[in-house]
Amino acid sequence: MKVEIGKRLKRLRLQKGSTQKELAAKVRGGLDYTYIGKIERGEQLPSLKILIKISEALSVTVGYFFLGEAVPAVNEIPAAELKLLVKDERGCELLKALKLLHEDDIPLLFEIVKVLIRHRNAAKRKLSDTLGEGAL
Repeated sequence: MKVEIGKRLKRLRLQKGSTQKELAAKVRGGLDYTYIGKIERGEQLPSLKILIKISEALSVTVGYFFLGEAVPAVNEIPAAELKLLVKDERGCELLKALKLLHEDDIPLLFEIVKVLIRHRNAAKRKLSDTLGEGAL
C-alpha cells in the first residue's frame, strides 16, 4: 500500500506541475518536503490525517490515493441489508453515528471501509496460504 500511495502522489504532483517543496508548502500546517519524497518512494506511509491534508493541497479526494480515482464511487446500501442492520444494537449505534457525520465526510468514510475490507481480505488470504503450505 505504501508504494501505491507514493506512486499516486508523485504522479498527481507532477501532473499539477509542483515540486516536492511547493507541495509541502501548500499542505495545511506545513510539511517537510523530504517527507513528501519518502512517501513517494514508498519509504513512509503517511497517517490518514496527513493524507487528508495532502489531498486538500492537491484538490482531490483522499480516495484518490487508495483507488487512483479523483472521485470515488459511492454505493448505496440495499434495503434488505439496511433492515438487518437496524435489527442489531451495534448497527443502530452505527446508524446514529452516521447521522452525525457531515456529508463531506461520507466519501472518506467509504474509502476507510474499503481499505479495511481489503486489509481483512488480504489477511484472510495470507492465513489461507499459510494453512495451505502447512498441509503440504
